[in-house]
Amino acid sequence: MNRWSFLYAQWLKRELAGRYRGSWLGLLWPVAQPLAQIAVFTLIFHGFMQVRWPTLGAPGSSPSGGDAWTYALNVFAGLAVFNFFAEVLGRAPSAVLSQPNLVTKVRFPLGLLPAVTVGAALVHIAVGVALLLLVATVGGKLSPQMAWLPLWLLPVLLYAASAALLLSSMGVYLRDIGQAMPALTSLLMFLTPIFYPLAAVPERLRGLFELNPVAWAAESLRGLLMNGQGLVLAEWAVHLVVSAAAAGLAAVVFRRLEKGFADVI
Repeated sequence: MNRWSFLYAQWLKRELAGRYRGSWLGLLWPVAQPLAQIAVFTLIFHGFMQVRWPTLGAPGSSPSGGDAWTYALNVFAGLAVFNFFAEVLGRAPSAVLSQPNLVTKVRFPLGLLPAVTVGAALVHIAVGVALLLLVATVGGKLSPQMAWLPLWLLPVLLYAASAALLLSSMGVYLRDIGQAMPALTSLLMFLTPIFYPLAAVPERLRGLFELNPVAWAAESLRGLLMNGQGLVLAEWAVHLVVSAAAAGLAAVVFRRLEKGFADVI
């Protein structure tokens, strides 16, 4: 186990270093990219389209209330979650396929490759949470509910691991999966309450949106960091069970498909 942990840490370090090597901003890119996205989305949705975010718990608050700062912070929390999943979905199909030497020439635990994809993508959530915590500290709005963050993260990681294992193993056999992911992540962006609160979704459709684990993750993170709300334990437990079952199934599929990787690659 220690050997695997060391190997995972070294491979993750290699992945992160290689991603930003040669760029001027380097590791500042995970900060600069979401900030640029927030500026554009706030201008378009809040400024041009007049989308507002309700300030929960405020006297007289309503779905049409909220200033640009409130809107930007809520979008930022949603983007931290979405960018995490989007990177996993975008990179996982090629996680194994892009390392043919590890498949055919050396003995390597290939399950670490999708796990490294998840670990590298976790930078998005880490940066988002760190900046939101900084804002809360400066504004004197730190909430004890933030202590729920490790529990919140558990099903999020399990969902991501499930997707990474399935896509990385299937991507070896079905190369079209990698080509389809950009379109699917674009659809996921607008079907997830990132630029709008879940409460803005019509009641008849809200149940469908709540089935989206990314939507649950985004709304829960906003509750913890922005609204001082704890986790709804019943919902969290359901997502934990579903994500754990999905991760177990994905691991079984990966192990079975792994036997044919060398023949295909």
